[in-house]
Amino acid sequence: MDPLKLNNVKKLKELPDPDEVNKATGVLKYFDSAFSSIKLFPSDNPSVKKSMDSFYERITEFLDEYEKLIVIIEEFSFSYKGETVFLGEERKNSLPFFFFKDGMRELTFNDGLEKRELQDFLELIKEESTLPLEDSDIVNSLWAKDFAHIRYFAIDEFLDLDIGEGGERSTADIKEFSKGSISLTPEDKIELYKRSIALGFQLNPDLGEEEDDKNLEDFNLPYHVEAACEGETPELKSMLLKNREISSMVAMVNLLFEILFLEETQDQFSATLNALYQCYKEVVHKSNFALASLILARIQELKGMLPGQSKEKEKSLEIILQKTKDESFIASLRELFLDGRIKDYDSFFQYLTLLSPNSIPLVGDVWEHSEDPFLIQKASTFLQEIAQENIALVAKIAREDRVSLTKEVVAILGRIGGKKILPYLISFSDYQHKAIRLEIIHAVSKIKDKTTNKILIRFLSDENGEVRTRAAMNLKYRRDKTTLNHVIQLTQEKDFMSRGKLEKKALLSFLARSKNGEVSTLLGSMLKKWNILSITKQNETRLCAVTALETMATPEAMDIIKEGTKIRNKTIRDACNLALRRIAEKDKPNQILNSKRGA
Repeated sequence: MDPLKLNNVKKLKELPDPDEVNKATGVLKYFDSAFSSIKLFPSDNPSVKKSMDSFYERITEFLDEYEKLIVIIEEFSFSYKGETVFLGEERKNSLPFFFFKDGMRELTFNDGLEKRELQDFLELIKEESTLPLEDSDIVNSLWAKDFAHIRYFAIDEFLDLDIGEGGERSTADIKEFSKGSISLTPEDKIELYKRSIALGFQLNPDLGEEEDDKNLEDFNLPYHVEAACEGETPELKSMLLKNREISSMVAMVNLLFEILFLEETQDQFSATLNALYQCYKEVVHKSNFALASLILARIQELKGMLPGQSKEKEKSLEIILQKTKDESFIASLRELFLDGRIKDYDSFFQYLTLLSPNSIPLVGDVWEHSEDPFLIQKASTFLQEIAQENIALVAKIAREDRVSLTKEVVAILGRIGGKKILPYLISFSDYQHKAIRLEIIHAVSKIKDKTTNKILIRFLSDENGEVRTRAAMNLKYRRDKTTLNHVIQLTQEKDFMSRGKLEKKALLSFLARSKNGEVSTLLGSMLKKWNILSITKQNETRLCAVTALETMATPEAMDIIKEGTKIRNKTIRDACNLALRRIAEKDKPNQILNSKRGA
């Protein structure tokens, strides 16, 4: 069997690891996001920095585990180990097509890749992407740059072909061109077969290894390029119209900005600005948020050029900027999201950043209604970045009737941490839903401040046992007499014995950490208390008291435990004896040290 065929058949039997393919998919998604950001915004823009950091983090994690990432480049897609991991079907903005058009067929990232090298790589492809199609050549640019950890493979013809020079005289019959198909000679087929194998075309899956005598027609190779069938014509026309429509809109926007910059009369300036606003609304309606962001940024830039020249023009621009953020406009964006008409969420969230803080409620809606984990995470990250600068803006979207969203807002505050979140947690503590209250307790537990006990105390009398228990477990003893007295009072109430075991244990453990004489007396009275009507709950409380006395381990506490060894109840006696032995074991190193010092 031909070695080339045998090698390809073996490759078919090697199935890629799904986890590895998923990770590669994530890396390329972040690659596209970083590329989109750097094309749209200046290099020092926070959105560019964030997307760059995310891309670098993902790709280094992948390279640390797998050493290299070999991406096969197809016309409108990237594949990894035979699996399609990224699609970019819109030719104008397609990242795969950007590389493919210049002959690149493979892009490899190697372990050791540094952040500066990756940034330079993105800057390079940004520069190339802004050039006219006939002037752009990413292969030559990469060859000149010669990155240490980023390599590529390109087809020779794309590198060596000099248009209009040399070349052999064509022997093709021009009359054959009108037939809509290309016929290849046997030599052409053999050459194409070899090149197809090099490019990763697979053999026919139905072929077995033993069928080595099949001819070339048995393989899935693109020998015949047929004319478009009748059914494909409308789709091709639609693609062409869409591309022309986008190009014409960009040209219109550029023209309007040039007119605005040159216009001197206020009336004409206002009329042109209104035309621009209509274009902007159309762009947003069609979910082209990259262009919408560019329009907003350029309006803001134009406004910055006007101070001292024309207050009227400056005022007109400000009115337009406010209209792009008003409630009716945000409502229209909400409809786009709910109708499922948004496809590019990376550019959508970059656009919403420009509309902040007005866009915050909309992002809350996205978080609440989306089922896509990736989209939910993007919405949460957006809200957290806003909250780090201004908590109040994000806290406003929390409402008692929106339980999951309010719970997420509290979780975001918990991740931010610090004393500054306490007033907001206190305001949320009046909400009745259990999930919200538990999340508040979790957020409070991360803050190292004595005022946190004031919030937790509010939950110690909650009607829900789990809420009370969580609050009790997170109490910190900070020599605060108010909290100490409040807990002592709770343990003396009639219903204390009927509470859950974990709750009682948490409250008594908090008291034990005070090593207070009053607490010792309280625990001693619990240990001695006996009532035939509630033996199970009573013994449960007495055992919790023994554990608390063991934690105290003061002379007074030990005397009470010794008294407990004389109680008639065997379970309590055994618990007291065990507590004394454990205290003695813990104290043994101190006794040895003291005896050495005495000697």
